[in-house]
Amino acid sequence: MGWFKRFVLIIAVISVGVSLCACAGRSANARIYVSLENMPETLDPQVAKSDSELMIARNIYEGLTRRNEKGETVNAACKSYTFENFTYTFTLRDNIKWSDGEKIVADDFVFGLRRAILPETRAPFARLLFAVKGAPEVNAGEAGIDALGVSAPDSKTVKITLTYDDKEFLSVLSMPVSMPCREDFFYKSTGKYGLERDYVLSCGSYKVGKWNKTDFGIRLLKNEEYTGDFKPKNAAVYIAKDKEKNVAEKLNSGDSDIALLSSAYLGQIGKDIKLTSVQNICWVLSLGGEFSPGIRQALCMCTSADTYKNSLPAGFTAANSIYPAVLSRNMETEVTSARVYDAVTALSLISAEIKKLDNKKFPQTTLIYYGSEPMRPAITSMVGDWQQKLGTFINIKAEDKSLESELVNHSLPLSVFPVKADSTLGEYLYKFGVTYTGDAVASANAAAGQFNLLPVAFEDTSLGYRDNISGVNISATGGYIDFSFVIKK
Repeated sequence: MGWFKRFVLIIAVISVGVSLCACAGRSANARIYVSLENMPETLDPQVAKSDSELMIARNIYEGLTRRNEKGETVNAACKSYTFENFTYTFTLRDNIKWSDGEKIVADDFVFGLRRAILPETRAPFARLLFAVKGAPEVNAGEAGIDALGVSAPDSKTVKITLTYDDKEFLSVLSMPVSMPCREDFFYKSTGKYGLERDYVLSCGSYKVGKWNKTDFGIRLLKNEEYTGDFKPKNAAVYIAKDKEKNVAEKLNSGDSDIALLSSAYLGQIGKDIKLTSVQNICWVLSLGGEFSPGIRQALCMCTSADTYKNSLPAGFTAANSIYPAVLSRNMETEVTSARVYDAVTALSLISAEIKKLDNKKFPQTTLIYYGSEPMRPAITSMVGDWQQKLGTFINIKAEDKSLESELVNHSLPLSVFPVKADSTLGEYLYKFGVTYTGDAVASANAAAGQFNLLPVAFEDTSLGYRDNISGVNISATGGYIDFSFVIKK
């Protein structure tokens, strides 16, 4: 090879190397801008509940386990574990530290789990840990905290004893409610733990660099003390809620790189925006005990997805069961609703029931639905079909507050609202007032009850992101996205 060709080859190799280094540098030093519809009120992982709270908690804390890029539950703060006689024994990794440089020890995990179970903490996801020995009794105030089956035999060993083999328990340990908490820092916070920047202590890939509640902004920086396997591929994540623009507008304009999108915004995003979605919400029709069984049966028999499915917007599909795809895709048995559409029989039923009433008229009723405009056309179609086929006159009204307790108690005559699968199957079914016993079909039938509950539609939650962003993997549980995987070109 001549000297000139060798010279050209050397220059080419150097150019490629410089280019690769430049790309790597841009990614490593990149700032990711994220838009949220709502900002967190707390960064206390034990009490985190909203999407924004869970998302940030997922990134600034690390539990004994964690989810990797494929969604698999893997070792995180622990380097190994054993499971014998319903007892997990976790051995912590060497040299794990809090963001202030202090060593993380087994007692930190014990204290965190105890906080999650204590009734005064009011942890919204405490039930996820009810497989732990003594957890239900402690949470109900029927036993002291020493009855909880969690201990630290030494500074590197965490023991957790269960009352049964919970197959989802390792996954639960990756969720915010299971995060460690350092006892001395917690008590020095004097009631402000997780509520202000100075009272947040991180152990995950990121730490909180700034938290401006007035201007709705949180800045996550690389946690220099983090020594685990999930080191960020970017320099920082800036999370904000804009007072002027909504999340779709911020994404379209290029002011944000990633946005957490409810279905209400899907019709507003540009064609150049990429989406990754998860079907994790079921909208259900609940018929309260105020109606007789015959009236409830008639309304159910006169409810067809064909009536309203064309009124559902982007991100919604007609539901064929109470289980959205995030739950049903792992079920061995397909679970479908047992609904039977028969408007003729429904009319006969409701006519017979109305004749039993003193005024011989269908009760004056208002269907309450959770305040989501995208669902209004479908609900209007459903109620309109009842009026046409059954002669019922029913008003509809939006309600902004959560209606979860009304669903469990069937306390409203008619209501339609969303139920989110944001944790385990058992916790999801609990929102319907049903205890999961291992049989998905039986649990669905129990949730449906005696014509008290009918699945109406499934809804997606989406992450929208620009084309210079990669590594966006959405998860239905524990905060949707791990920013440590995200790369910005």
